[in-house]
Amino acid sequence: MAVRQSILARAGAVLALAAAAVAVPGAAQAGPAPAVGWSACTESTLAGFDCASYEVPLDYDRPGGPTTTIALARRPAGDQAHKLGTVFVNPGGPGGPGRGLVTAAAQIVRPEVLARFDLVGFDPRGIGASDPLQCFATDEEAEALLSRMRSVPITKAEITETLRANEEYTEACKRNAGPLLTHMSTLNVAKDLDRLRQAVGDKALTYIGYSYGTMIGATYVNLFPDKVRAVVIDGNVDPDQRANHRLANKFERAGGFEIALAGFLRECDAAGPDCAFAGHAKAKFGKLRDRIRQGPVTSATYGVVTIDDLTGFVAGSMYDVASFPDTAQVLQILYGELFGGPPALTKAQAPPMPATPPARGGMPDAYGYTSNDAFYAVNCADAPLPRNPALYPTFAAVFEKANPTFGRSEAFSEVGCANWPRVTERYAGPWNKRTAHTVLVVNGTYDPATRYDFGRRMTRELGNARLLTLDGFGHTSGYSACVQDWYTRYLLAGELPPVGARCAQDLPPFPAAGS
Repeated sequence: MAVRQSILARAGAVLALAAAAVAVPGAAQAGPAPAVGWSACTESTLAGFDCASYEVPLDYDRPGGPTTTIALARRPAGDQAHKLGTVFVNPGGPGGPGRGLVTAAAQIVRPEVLARFDLVGFDPRGIGASDPLQCFATDEEAEALLSRMRSVPITKAEITETLRANEEYTEACKRNAGPLLTHMSTLNVAKDLDRLRQAVGDKALTYIGYSYGTMIGATYVNLFPDKVRAVVIDGNVDPDQRANHRLANKFERAGGFEIALAGFLRECDAAGPDCAFAGHAKAKFGKLRDRIRQGPVTSATYGVVTIDDLTGFVAGSMYDVASFPDTAQVLQILYGELFGGPPALTKAQAPPMPATPPARGGMPDAYGYTSNDAFYAVNCADAPLPRNPALYPTFAAVFEKANPTFGRSEAFSEVGCANWPRVTERYAGPWNKRTAHTVLVVNGTYDPATRYDFGRRMTRELGNARLLTLDGFGHTSGYSACVQDWYTRYLLAGELPPVGARCAQDLPPFPAAGS
């Protein structure tokens, strides 16, 4: 903590550039919301569910103007005679399509909830089967440009090319994405959600939002505080920091990944023989990272491995505690190949080291990079970042000094926003409106992408919220019957956990062999 605060203090002038307070424009009334027209889904992946397309204003300041389409899927309540309403679910991102969540309904909530509520997943505006944002004519064009970017650019040449490619990416979006590009903010998504609430006939919103979906939830409850029935936000952003101090927020996001990685390495050593990477795991990982940072290595098992590959692989692994044993195996294989150590597994036995390509989304046979395009469109609209790309190498050096594994990648992850069109329709607060019912905030102590500090801040910033802590790993709450119990009690009856309540995670990071 002291190191991070010291670096932030030295970089205070730099971080201050991220803050830009923009007034939210007053929106004209869009009129009554027509009912959703449901019909059987025609896509094989959604067979057995209901689907719909719903028109919403492209610009809520011009409610009679052009519209954009929101795609929905529904799992009807099992007990329609005693139905309580609709649970809307968002998976996060931004850029994540949500219709497919109906197929995972049993993993989201318990049967008691599914009996009493329709569960509706939606692809937010510009994403998936909604009118999709498209910055390039083809996947090949997108891939050619994205391949020039490095997530962890180190050399002067890598940095120069990454900055140039990001600028070209932004320019392609300006040329090709059309008017939707400047109407992708979370402010508009929250207004869309309220239209959908009305359209299914609910007097107040019941909602579960994960990760970025917590930003949608926080925005909604402050725009429509009297329309809150039960809102669960799980894996939380710090809404004020994300909206008004984005560069500092990126710095702290990098710190969240470092905290999760440190916890993973501690648990590995504590697990002893049940973790393949055990035995001074922190020092071994630092040595492995620093060697690959010097330049790509050739692994007999995994081929050429770059610092981009290692960083992306480890970051992705921190999202799911179930991946920890395999992650430890991969790290031990690489370490053993580079520095010597216990005999490695054969290539056939080795767990995969998944690549981390740019986010893909949309329909199976259509343009595949809508999710990637929407990620930028939402974040660049919501959270102003410094508009001079030449500053980002300095930011990266500051970030990396404090967060040696993830700082550099986090600093460069949204550099495309430096050249993004200016967007004024965003919500930057206030965040403390008193809601009709208390919001349930759920956060894990070792969540990498939405660190526990963010969940505590979300709870403080909202006007009426209760924090439930999950003592465990992974992004958003998983593998916890205790958390699911509270989801169920809250969604059905509004029952809240006691102040200070904590839940355990049922899956240990490194299960004992044979358990």
